[in-house]
Amino acid sequence: MILRPATRDDVDFLMSLRRDVESLRFMPLNALSYAELSVRVAECADALKFDDSAELIYVLEFEGCTIGMVGARQRSAQMRYAELTYALLPQWRQRGLATQAMRMWIAQLFAVGYRRLGLMISAENTASLALANKLGFQQEGLLREHFLIGGMPQDQVVLGLLATEWQQTLQGSQNVPD
Repeated sequence: MILRPATRDDVDFLMSLRRDVESLRFMPLNALSYAELSVRVAECADALKFDDSAELIYVLEFEGCTIGMVGARQRSAQMRYAELTYALLPQWRQRGLATQAMRMWIAQLFAVGYRRLGLMISAENTASLALANKLGFQQEGLLREHFLIGGMPQDQVVLGLLATEWQQTLQGSQNVPD
């Protein structure tokens, strides 16, 4: 699997991810035009640097296909924290690829100096909650009726992972099949 910074050439692909009906059940993505998403991608950091606060959007490639993305937003060098995002095209889900991509992404973020990573996942998104658990994230809270999705309130689970916990997760997962 390859993780690389998104470029303007990836905007069509990223637009398709943002239109995925299954993902939209759990995440209230703002409708962005092609031009707006192009600007957002252009404003992203082009390399993973710890002291840069710009959003990161990395594209996932597997077997010659573009299959998804990982990201980091709300990055703070002072707090050594970032909130993670990820998405896969429907046809690539449930193959262990999100686990593989997130393991790579988390390892890169901790390697450059982050001490803490976070996720916010819909309480109804059992697949993402299972992935977070597999990666060693701990539930830290629940934001009740935090999002309105399709006019319906949805709770969001707040999860965190510390660099020290990541090392324990890696040691414990070496003998566990994916």
